[in-house]
Amino acid sequence: MNINNKKRGVSLYLVIIIMSVLLAVIFGLSTVIIGGAKIVADVSYGVIAFYAADTGVEKALYNIQTIEDGTNCDNFSGSLGEDDYGYTVTINPPLNGICLDSGTTIYSLGEYSGIKRRIEVSY
Repeated sequence: MNINNKKRGVSLYLVIIIMSVLLAVIFGLSTVIIGGAKIVADVSYGVIAFYAADTGVEKALYNIQTIEDGTNCDNFSGSLGEDDYGYTVTINPPLNGICLDSGTTIYSLGEYSGIKRRIEVSY
């Protein structure tokens, strides 16, 4: 039997092992990169959701200030532009029901692409 014939099969086996290891490393790195990209997207969506919630608070404060007796404590919701982000506002007035008085709390929930951010304002 010729010894050189046995060595040729070993090099093919070695190439297959090296290629398998490289493929596993590439798949691992791509998983990390894709996961990082998703986290970055969620962070940017969170900023948009926060701004939507902030818009809700600003609109609630405007509504409360423009009513003379301060009794416009209605909850409301809205959307901004044609995109899929919006806000929901809940106003909890003090026991006397006048939103201009101290003790009022405004909760605003902003949402964008399934990401939600909430702001609470008390005065």
